[in-house]
Amino acid sequence: MKRAVCCGRRVIRLPEIWRDDAPGERRAALVENGNIVEIHIQRDASWVLGETGAGRIDRKTPSGAYVIADDDSEVLLRSKISDPEGTRVPFDVTREAIAEPGRVKPAEILLRDSGYAQASQKGALWDARLAALDRPVISASIADGFDIAMSGQSQLDTVTVSFQRTKAGLVFDVDGVGHAFDINRVAATEIARLLRLYRIGAMLMVDFVSMESKAQRTQIAEIFDAASIADGRPFERTAINGYGMMQVLRARPRPSVLDHLFGTRIAALSDETQAYWLLRAVAQSSGFGARTVTARPNVATLLESQNWAIWRTQAVRAAGADMVVVADEKAAGYGYVHVAQS
Repeated sequence: MKRAVCCGRRVIRLPEIWRDDAPGERRAALVENGNIVEIHIQRDASWVLGETGAGRIDRKTPSGAYVIADDDSEVLLRSKISDPEGTRVPFDVTREAIAEPGRVKPAEILLRDSGYAQASQKGALWDARLAALDRPVISASIADGFDIAMSGQSQLDTVTVSFQRTKAGLVFDVDGVGHAFDINRVAATEIARLLRLYRIGAMLMVDFVSMESKAQRTQIAEIFDAASIADGRPFERTAINGYGMMQVLRARPRPSVLDHLFGTRIAALSDETQAYWLLRAVAQSSGFGARTVTARPNVATLLESQNWAIWRTQAVRAAGADMVVVADEKAAGYGYVHVAQS
C-alpha cells in the first residue's frame, strides 16, 4: 500500500483500488486513507453497461420493443423501430438489468448500425471501469465493506441510520438521542457516505427527525449537499419538509451494491449472491481433496446449471480440486464449503 508523509509525522495513505475478483463476480473498492469509500461490482451472468450484442425483436410496443438476446435474456428498446418482429438486430447496452423487490427491470439497449463484438468484452469493460477511477490497483479482499449493507443499519454513537429497499426506492429512517438538528446533521453526512459507498441511484427517500425551523431544515439539506460532493455523481433533491422528508433522485445505469446483494428480495441474500459467494469460497479455499459445497436447493440448482458451468470450471481450476454440490434445505447462512482431507 503506497503512503505519503505530510505535515511532520502524520502519515496519509494515497487513494488506491482494491480488486477482489472471483468466478463470475468482479469486485473492487476505492480506498482513501485506509477506508473503503466506493464499492463496484460486475456480475458476468448479465449484460454489462457498454457491452454489445445481438438478438431478435420479440414483440413491439407503442414506444419501442422487447428483444430476445442471443443468451435468451430479454432486453428493452425504448425507441420506436420500423423493423418487423422477428428481425435480428445488433445493440449496445445503455443500462444494466436491475433487480428490485419483487421484480427485475430488464437491461435497456440502443440499436447499432453494424455488427458487434463477442461477449469477451466483459473483462475489458471491467478493466476500463477501474481505469476510469485513475488509482493504483492492488489485490485485496473487500468483504468487510458489506457489513452495513447486510445489516441495513449504520450506528454512529447515539444516531441510527436505517435503510430498506422498496419498489418505490430506497428509504432511510433517522433516529437518535438528543436534539433533532444534531441528530440530522450526523445522519445527513452518513447518508451521503452510504450512497457513495454502495453506488445507490434512482429514487430514495430520507425521513429525518422533524424540525420546526425552516432555517435548520435548509442547513441540514446543505450539509447533505456538501457531503455529496466527493461522490461526483449528479443528483436532484427536494427541500426537507416540515415532517422531515427529503427525496433524492440520481441516475442508475447499473445496479447498486444493495441491488446486487438482495436481488428481488428486500433484506435476504438472493440465490445468485449466495451462489457467487460459494464459488468465491471454493476458488479461495486451500487444502487437498474435493470441495463439497452445501447450499439450499435453489442455490444448488443454480450452481449446477449449464449457464454457470464456466464459473464452476474457473472455481475448480483456482482451487486445484474437484467440486461437489450438495442440496440441503437446512443449510445455514448462504451455505458453506467443506474441504475433504486426503
